[in-house]
Amino acid sequence: MTIEFSYWPEHYGKSFQVTKILGLASLGFADVTEIRTACKHIDPDDDDTWVREWLATADAVERHGRQAEALGNWHGARAAYARACNYTRTAEFMVKDDDARKRSLIRKSVALFEAGARYFDVRPEKVSVPYEDVQLEGYFFAPDWIDGPRPTLFALNGGEEHSSENYFNLGPAFLESGYNFFVYDQPGTGLSLYEKGKGRRADSEAFHSRAIDVLLTRPEVDPDRIIVFGESFAGYDALRFAAFDQRIAAVISDGGTHKFDWAAMLRWMPPSLAAHGLRILGAHSLDELANDPRFAYDLEGVLHRIACPLLVVHGAEEALVQPHPLKQALTNYEQAGSAQKTFVAIEDRRLGGLEHCQVDNKHVARDVVLNWLCSIGLGPSAPRRAPARAA
Repeated sequence: MTIEFSYWPEHYGKSFQVTKILGLASLGFADVTEIRTACKHIDPDDDDTWVREWLATADAVERHGRQAEALGNWHGARAAYARACNYTRTAEFMVKDDDARKRSLIRKSVALFEAGARYFDVRPEKVSVPYEDVQLEGYFFAPDWIDGPRPTLFALNGGEEHSSENYFNLGPAFLESGYNFFVYDQPGTGLSLYEKGKGRRADSEAFHSRAIDVLLTRPEVDPDRIIVFGESFAGYDALRFAAFDQRIAAVISDGGTHKFDWAAMLRWMPPSLAAHGLRILGAHSLDELANDPRFAYDLEGVLHRIACPLLVVHGAEEALVQPHPLKQALTNYEQAGSAQKTFVAIEDRRLGGLEHCQVDNKHVARDVVLNWLCSIGLGPSAPRRAPARAA
């Protein structure tokens, strides 16, 4: 881990989560003092203290937001609800998958996100994606200062990523740059997993293509400029998706795996995350993962089908893609059939962004992606103008 942000060097998983929330602070969606105060009271050997302290911080910040909202201070309410949402999510991360608090904390995080979203410059529209026998909930954002169809960033959720996290990481920058932004609770994430019982599957196009169908019904969406971004687990999903759905104009894989070695990954995870990992896949044990072909998440023999422009992003200190993270990223790049493809290794130690999915500097990730989109003619469609705020 980037040594400057390793809060507990002997506890990689918890330190990584602190790095993530610090990254959101740099974007304005958390606060360094609030993070530091919570961490001071956490015993990294005791998950209960982790949950307790992040929830105490979330509760305090939510109260601050409600006081601001009651007085008509929408700006303060928006900021506080965003921070409380992210602290609630950070607490929930260490709650075991069979703990009743898991669902309630996910719901609470969603409620806080939607409370803050009432005051976003670009407010989301709640949408749903039909999949099998359920509706998967999501958010569509469209900048209203641009007329006509515009490019759309379709952001896929990582393995334990919530739609709100995806918005905070990417949404504001892309909306200000003139893109639509779309994210939804795909199978294996959020309430789609914990309430609707929908786990991931190796053929990710089975659900993501249903989302493209929904996007193409919207007049704000240019059907020739739908850009798919996937990070972490979704770095795999994005590549698989682009191989089988030719409606994608460009695809970005950040921290994506070529072939998952489930045993190697799950053995080092803390019990809460390992149990969550089994649940999102729909497996009951490591033995089942190793022996059932349903869990063969492998892009070998698939990537030659990708025809759209491709960007593969790799942080030089990648540790969550195992084994051989650089080799896996390069294999994805080399096997892709795209005539126009780019590999970016992030390795400038002064800037950071070297960690898995650039959690140590999300500015770097956003700039790399936007720079690349400009270079292939899919760059920002218009500079941002502050929209009039409704009374």
